[in-house]
Amino acid sequence: MQRRFSTTSATGRALRLAGLTAGITGSYVGYMLQRLFLGEERRDRKRRSTNAKAGRQIRDELLMLRGPAMKFGQALSLHTDILPEELLTELAALQMEAPGMHASLALAQFKSSVGRKPDEVFKRFDAEPFAAASLGQVHHATRRDGTPVAVKIQYPNIRASVENDFKWVRTVSTPMRASGHLDKPTLDELERQILAETDYLREAASIEFFKAGLAPLGYVTVPTVYPAESSDQVLTMSLVPGEHLNAFLARKPSQQLRDDVGSRLFELFYFQILVLEALHADPHWGHYLFASDGTIGLIDFGCVKYLTHEFVENLHKLYLYPGRYDSAEYQRVLEALNGKPRPATRRALTSFAERFYRKVYPPDAATRPFDFSDASFMKDFMNETGRLIRAKYTLPEHLFVTRAEIGLYMTLHRLKARVPTSAIVRRCIATRINRRTT
Repeated sequence: MQRRFSTTSATGRALRLAGLTAGITGSYVGYMLQRLFLGEERRDRKRRSTNAKAGRQIRDELLMLRGPAMKFGQALSLHTDILPEELLTELAALQMEAPGMHASLALAQFKSSVGRKPDEVFKRFDAEPFAAASLGQVHHATRRDGTPVAVKIQYPNIRASVENDFKWVRTVSTPMRASGHLDKPTLDELERQILAETDYLREAASIEFFKAGLAPLGYVTVPTVYPAESSDQVLTMSLVPGEHLNAFLARKPSQQLRDDVGSRLFELFYFQILVLEALHADPHWGHYLFASDGTIGLIDFGCVKYLTHEFVENLHKLYLYPGRYDSAEYQRVLEALNGKPRPATRRALTSFAERFYRKVYPPDAATRPFDFSDASFMKDFMNETGRLIRAKYTLPEHLFVTRAEIGLYMTLHRLKARVPTSAIVRRCIATRINRRTT
C-alpha cells in the first residue's frame, strides 16, 4: 500500500511531491524499456497511454495539494506548444476542478471568518461548491434582497501550505540559485504574490480598482463586491455572465467573433499595463468568461501585479521600437529597464526583440493583423525565453507580466484569432500619453 503523507506540513508536502516525481519517472523508464520490443503502432499506443497516466498522476496529486503546487499545474496546462495532448487533457481539470471542502468544514470556515453562519447572512446558501480551485472554493448564494451572488471561501491553513511549499522550493532549487539561473529576489516575488492571494480584503480592493479602471473598455465585465458579507477569508461578489473557453469554442464561433474576442483580450492586456499600471496576472482559462456577443467576464483578482510607474515608462519605450536593436538609444532603454545587463543577457534580450517581438509587433503602421493560429510564433517565444534563461536573466518585476503574456498568447492561439497587434498597442500608448497630459 502506498503511504500517504500530510498535505499541510512542510515535510509531508515535500514527500508527496518527491513521490510524484519518482512515480512519473518510473512510468517513463518503463515505457522506454518496453518500446524497444514493440512495433510502431503499439509503441504509439503505449506512448499515448504513458502520457495520459502521467497526466492523471500529476493532476490527482496537485488537486490534493492545492496551493502553489496546483498553480504550477495550471500554468503547465496552458502549454499546448510543448506538452503532449494526452497529458494536457488530464491537466485541463486543474483549470476548473479541485476536491472541495466537506460542507461542514466550509460552513465552519465561513462562520470563523465572518462571525455568523451562512444561513444567518444569506437568504439562501448552497453548501456544495460550484467551483473549487487552488486556494479556495466558490458557492452560490442569494442575498437578503434577492440578489444572486458567488461566495468564495478560503481553504483552512492554505497560507501555511503556501509557506511550506516555498520552503521546499528553496531547498530543491539550491543548485539553480548557486548557478545564477534563479535568484532570491525572484523567489521572494513569487512567494509574496501567491501569499497575497490569501488576503481576500486585498482582492476586494483590487476588484474595485479594476472595475473602475477598465470601465472605458465597455466589453469587459468585472464583478461587484459586497463588503458586508465579506472578510479576509470570505469574498462575496456578483455573478459574472459567460462561459469558459472550451464551452465557447464548442459552439463553433465564427472567425469574425474569434478575431473580435482575440483583439479585445489583446487590448485588455496592454490597457492594463500601459494605462492602469496593474495586471490581472493569473491567466489560466478558468478566470475568463466569454459571451456570444464578444463581451469578456474577468473573475478572480487574487493575483494582481501592481507595476511601478518607472518600470512601465521604460517598457513603453520598448514597445513598437522602430529603430535598430543594436543602436545606442535602444541599449540605453534596455539598461534603464534591466539595470546593466551582462553581455550574454544583453544579446539574449536583443535576440528576443529581433526574433519575436519584431515579427508579432511590427512597427509599421500599415501592418496586417497577426495570425495567431500559426503555432510557430509560440515556438519562437519559448526558444527566446530559453535563451534568456540560459543567459541567467532574472528580473522579478517581469515575472508575472511574462506569466500573463504567455497565457494571452496561448489563448489567442486556441481562438485562432487574427489580431491587429501593433495598432492596438499604439492605441494604448496614445491613451497613456493622453491621460498624462490631461
